[in-house]
Amino acid sequence: MNRQQAQFVREQFLNRFKGQYNIIDENKFPVLEQILFAAGLEFNETIRKNLEKSGSIASGGLADVSAPQIYQEGTNYVLGLGYPLGSKQMKYYDFINQGVKGVGGKKAKPNKNSGKYSFKTPNPSYFMANAIARWLRDAKRKVSADRLDLSKVQKKRRKLSKMVDEATSRRKLSFAISSKVKRDGIRATYYFDRAVKKIFNQDFKDAVETALGADILIQIRQEYGNNNNR
Repeated sequence: MNRQQAQFVREQFLNRFKGQYNIIDENKFPVLEQILFAAGLEFNETIRKNLEKSGSIASGGLADVSAPQIYQEGTNYVLGLGYPLGSKQMKYYDFINQGVKGVGGKKAKPNKNSGKYSFKTPNPSYFMANAIARWLRDAKRKVSADRLDLSKVQKKRRKLSKMVDEATSRRKLSFAISSKVKRDGIRATYYFDRAVKKIFNQDFKDAVETALGADILIQIRQEYGNNNNR
């Protein structure tokens, strides 16, 4: 959405009233809402594409972003995006987004992370190993439904399925993978930050200003879930 597209939306809206603009509530901005909603949908699609590109989709939870929500706070319009507060995605999305620093060791691989989050101990918890076990099980289950032209996620899924087939014990395999994740950390994907940067750029600001017919101030407020360092 850019200024030219926003102008088209605005003109189409005003033309519906054939000059009877006095019937439009001056405290409401339906054109602005259309533009915000369109930007929200584009943001959600960019999130999904970024996850697919990085091969980060496992259960699909991170790709299941909420529909755009538009509401007012006083004189401000707010476009709510991302994951619902209190959801499981809200609790871990930023670990995948910004990465988690591993505890290191002789076998640790170089890992580019922001350093904001870090694992505290090298030993995986039962909860973590159990989550890895479910991830392996789901990957193997979905392999049969994959297409022939495999995406990055599907290739990763097949590799995991092969690991499961060759392992003598799924429980040992899940603990081994968990230990490796703790050691090496989680590589940052910036899938969320890049979507914000791509969608809410100068073109977006120009479109909103055109919708309102006035200069505006855009503020991006990011809220986090229970993302404490581990």
